[in-house]
Amino acid sequence: MARTTAGRFATAGALAVVTAGALIGPSAAAPEPEAVAAAEDACPGGWSTETTVWFGPPRIDTEIPNPGRDDGCTLLDRVWAEEPFATHGEFVGTVARATREFSDLGLLDAQQAATIRSAAARSAVGGPHDDSIPNTCTDRVALTFDDGPSFYRDQTLAILREKQVTATFFDAGMRIAANPQLPAFERLEGHLVLNHTWEHPNLNQVTIPRLRDEMRKTEEALDAAGVERPFLGMRPPFLAANASVRAELARLGFTVISGDIDAADWEPDRPAEQLRADIAEGIADGRRNIFLHDGPIDTVAGPELMKALPLIIDDIRAAGLCFGTFDSTGAIVADRYVSSGEPIPSVENAVPYLPLLFGGGLPPEPYEIIVPTPLGTASAAAAVAPAAADECPNGWSPRESVWFGPPRVETGVANPEGPDGCTLLDRVWAGEPFATHGEFVAAARAAADEFVASGELSRQDRARVVAAAARTHVGGPRDTSVPNTCDNRLAIQFDDGPSHFRTETLRILREKQVTGVFMDTGTRVLANPQFARFQLAEGHELLNHTFSHANLNQTLAAGGPDAVRKEILDAEAAFASVGAPISFKGIRPPFGSANAQVRQIIAELGYTAYMTRIGTDDWVPERTAQQISDAIVAQLRSGAIISLHDGPYDTPAGTGTNGGLALLIDAARELGYCFGTVDASGEVVADRLIPTGDPIPVVVNPVPYAPLVFPGEPPEPYVILS
Repeated sequence: MARTTAGRFATAGALAVVTAGALIGPSAAAPEPEAVAAAEDACPGGWSTETTVWFGPPRIDTEIPNPGRDDGCTLLDRVWAEEPFATHGEFVGTVARATREFSDLGLLDAQQAATIRSAAARSAVGGPHDDSIPNTCTDRVALTFDDGPSFYRDQTLAILREKQVTATFFDAGMRIAANPQLPAFERLEGHLVLNHTWEHPNLNQVTIPRLRDEMRKTEEALDAAGVERPFLGMRPPFLAANASVRAELARLGFTVISGDIDAADWEPDRPAEQLRADIAEGIADGRRNIFLHDGPIDTVAGPELMKALPLIIDDIRAAGLCFGTFDSTGAIVADRYVSSGEPIPSVENAVPYLPLLFGGGLPPEPYEIIVPTPLGTASAAAAVAPAAADECPNGWSPRESVWFGPPRVETGVANPEGPDGCTLLDRVWAGEPFATHGEFVAAARAAADEFVASGELSRQDRARVVAAAARTHVGGPRDTSVPNTCDNRLAIQFDDGPSHFRTETLRILREKQVTGVFMDTGTRVLANPQFARFQLAEGHELLNHTFSHANLNQTLAAGGPDAVRKEILDAEAAFASVGAPISFKGIRPPFGSANAQVRQIIAELGYTAYMTRIGTDDWVPERTAQQISDAIVAQLRSGAIISLHDGPYDTPAGTGTNGGLALLIDAARELGYCFGTVDASGEVVADRLIPTGDPIPVVVNPVPYAPLVFPGEPPEPYVILS
């Protein structure tokens, strides 16, 4: 592998999202039919041209880039295709023939060819001191480890040394900083060490400044440990990376490497034989990117993997496969294990753990349970970093288009964002309330001129923006909008509906001019689709809460990954079938139940999972409106998502929630909060409710309920589902 340091972010870069070693991200454009033959690779799974020419044992690096032919074969492919070598002379002769071949093609000069031949001669390959395991084949597996380095890392490294396997470690920054001797040794030993964020958050649920901070701090920790990286690479925790996250990682220059064989080794009660069987099943299915966990960051698992790992490696080799790592496209490429011979280090300082998600005991000493940084915030370091500062927090999203109202006038112009994090709509609405309509139009013109001057808005789009502002009533005598601009913004989410109580919920939101985020269930939308259609027309968001309000952890255990996918996709299809397609791929798992594997499935479907929220037990029928309001107001913080339940799916509650809704909206505004919605990255962003004036619908067909867990009956008509 090339030994260059990726110690700072690239200013630009193409993003690769990789599963099973195949490029599936934006860079993976399909070739034209006539170009297919040229794209054939005669050496699949072979040596990358991004590495340098090196031989071993012992490792002797020429620092000469590995040349590649038009057919995809490189010099190192050509050399190692001949292994095993009966003698050292046979190996040196093979290298000499390969250098002549590549010199004749003009891919090596005479000096480079001589340097390569000299390195081959100085190695022990093919001789009596060569105990290397052959590692050349056309079907290659990547063995990867997330979350470390932990207590188990020295055992992992010892097994890899014994079995001569090069692995890829996606290490967490806070653990790198605690025990830098471990990642430093990993790289010395020839393993690939890449970024797994600083604190292991779900990146779909953090702010963009927080995401940048997570990546930056981990890169700095790798630099401080002296870990060289051939490219900027990372794996998102939980494999969670929606379109917004992927776009930001691409801007930072990161290759995102996913994984496709998960044995759930993060569960403490998973026996070694089960881990081995699960990976064997994945290999048999044709998957090749194995992701394991070296001391998971939030569970006490680890010992069973140490038992299973040698057996897993033996099974893979018995199947005729060999091992490799990754290149900057995320493809699985060839590598060879050459031990450094240095002693394998162990833990010296306390290993950071997040609060444990499973029972089963405590990690080995020394360890430290840390208090995780709230998902919606950036760390203190990011807050003071000029590049990460956002002068318009919880503001209008750049994924929004520019529109004004009342009445709603849409320009179709993408909402431009400046380097300070403020968008055009942030600039316009910062001036409200407007004394006159002319003052509003002047504010829109000034903001548009600012973005034209910075090159982020064309003059044609400027004209559209100003014309749209002029056609509205904003600031005039017919403008009845509630001012809705502040730095402390909240979103209100409603789970489980639509129910009988949805009519009153929509009336309160219209009266209070608040946009709702409705996490609706497929069965209930099909029963009363008039609600979903109205919600979208009124300007609310419609997102996914599964088809039948299933506990997805239990669904996974009973029916496997396909059953989880079916719950999510059936709901999505139900919404579309009634003319109310979801606003974007967003979901709140019922009961908030989504273990790491469920979250992975959600991410693979392209969904953002909204797991963090503030709420109260409004599903209990005895809870009064004041109790519900008081409990939520006590938890308010900027950027929070308030979670309520619209006629909970399995209780007769509902009246208290609607009474509490009006109270908490008023109380929040008195405290200086305003209201928005959520975007596809999981952030709370600005919005304005412009009512349609259409009649609010009511229940027409029976509302489906699961068997009730509290006494009482819902309003008629309803039906209890089996």
